[in-house]
Amino acid sequence: MSTGAPGARAIHRRLLGLVPRARVLLAGAAAAGLTSAALLVVQALALAHAVDGAAFGGEDLAALRGTLLVLAGAVAGRALLAAVTEWLGRRAAELAMGELRHRVAVSVLAARPRRVEEARRGELATAAVHGVDALADYYAKAVPQLVLAAAVPPALVAVVLWHDPLVGVLLGLTLPLVVVFMVLVGRDSAARIGERRQALGVLGSHFLDVVRGLPTLRAHGRAEAQAATLGEVGERYRTESVAALRVAFLSALVLELLAMVGTAIAAAVVGVQLAEGALGFEAGLLVLLLAPEVYAPLRLAGQRFHAAEDGAQAAQTLLEFTEGGSSGEFWSLGDQNSPLLDPARSGMRLRGVRVAGGTGRAPALDGLDASFEPGTLTALVGPSGAGKSTLLRLLARLAEPDEGCVECGDAELGALSREAWWRQVAWLPQRPALLRGPLRETLTLQRPDASDAELALALARAGAWEVVEELAGGAAGVSSAGGSLTSAGLAHALVTPVGADGRGLSGGQRQRLALAGALVSRAPLLLLDEPTAHLDLRSAGTAAAGIRAAAAGRTAIVATHDPQVMAVCDAVVELRGGRAVGAAGRERLERAGLVVARSSHERKARAVA
Repeated sequence: MSTGAPGARAIHRRLLGLVPRARVLLAGAAAAGLTSAALLVVQALALAHAVDGAAFGGEDLAALRGTLLVLAGAVAGRALLAAVTEWLGRRAAELAMGELRHRVAVSVLAARPRRVEEARRGELATAAVHGVDALADYYAKAVPQLVLAAAVPPALVAVVLWHDPLVGVLLGLTLPLVVVFMVLVGRDSAARIGERRQALGVLGSHFLDVVRGLPTLRAHGRAEAQAATLGEVGERYRTESVAALRVAFLSALVLELLAMVGTAIAAAVVGVQLAEGALGFEAGLLVLLLAPEVYAPLRLAGQRFHAAEDGAQAAQTLLEFTEGGSSGEFWSLGDQNSPLLDPARSGMRLRGVRVAGGTGRAPALDGLDASFEPGTLTALVGPSGAGKSTLLRLLARLAEPDEGCVECGDAELGALSREAWWRQVAWLPQRPALLRGPLRETLTLQRPDASDAELALALARAGAWEVVEELAGGAAGVSSAGGSLTSAGLAHALVTPVGADGRGLSGGQRQRLALAGALVSRAPLLLLDEPTAHLDLRSAGTAAAGIRAAAAGRTAIVATHDPQVMAVCDAVVELRGGRAVGAAGRERLERAGLVVARSSHERKARAVA
């Protein structure tokens, strides 16, 4: 065990400073442990007196009743204090683990996407789950035991020294040797644990990448090839784990050996003194009872430190992520007292916006100037990688520009409260995720108070009515005589459980349900990223008309490649190479033959409205 390195001391100080209340609980745990150590001395004194009185003093049980009561009270008190120490440590661990995970979550949400992408997500996820769980042992066991290891052995040596000076001096001389060996072995242990943590991070990152790309790998027949790579990374993790265990066992062997030698020397000296009559039996028995306990706190500290070092190492990774960002790497929350703007009444503008594209890649947006009139439906068009999704994320304040500014009316979004702005936005990402649970939870994520009638309208506009009918299928009384879904059928479908990320549904079905969840919102700014992806022509046409109807009275911006969606828009902004290369009204696009005539879509929009 080694805590002497400056880096180790720094991480331990930061861990103890996470939650002030946790420090109070840990102080209580340490105090309970010290009280238990005091009761240990009382227990040893009572036991030595009882044995000496019964064996050599001729005292019966009645005469020893007080001593036996003290002995029983000491044993019961130590058991109770052990439980209190464990409970206080566990409670401190819960508070610290919750605070650390909260900081990680806030940092991930507040960090620029590029910062999170450049971080090793698998390593962060592993540290936030497996590593933080390991902190339970750090707070509940390691920290209180380190306090006991520092205070209890000298106190016990002082007690032994009072009753037997020779043995007390011998024990006092061996204690520094134990500490020196603990430090030497602990340094190697910390290095091994660091390598093991790194191997686990690589394994987690690679496994995450494989899981994400599994459909593509299977489509190209490369899924089996990844098994060998995972096996190699897993073997590295196994090797590092075995090496860490080897060092931990070596540390335990050293501590046990030194404790055994020190106790044996104490026993031999006490035996010689008893044989020569230089030491009374009660004092000799007391020394023999306390000699092993002098080393016990150090042995336990070494064991628990090794068990908790994984958590400390993982916490270092997480703290470096949460505290290592500069002001340019994290978003500002903005002025929480800023005025609330209405995007449906104020135009949206981007002035000289630049967003870097990551290491070795061209900027996602490069000096973009664009404007969006209030109360209009605008299509963002352009080839893949032109910056459409990035632009939508800027308008939603899910990203921030590296240069330039995004404005709503005369106000810059960067100066506004992000939380307040998010309440003004209805957002559909390019790859929407469905919540695991009742369908209603997914549909009402952006508007929890939506009624069944409003949900029905949104489902109709998204062309998702057939999906709902399928989910409600088979329930008695959910369909009318004509086969259409009744209100009872809708209510049944809304409580029907949906698998994680829409498991069991096709891509088109998931897309239509997610679109319905965005359209049910009353937010004045509607941002949709490829809302008709994965849909056939008929479903895309229905969704386009539904978007037109839902956009009435608010500002809506849709990134799309679908001519049917362009046809229902009031204007189209084209992006190429991260810049706007043109903007046109719908009439001009119709004359140019870029989109189909709007009359059929307007009739369909009125029908779904």
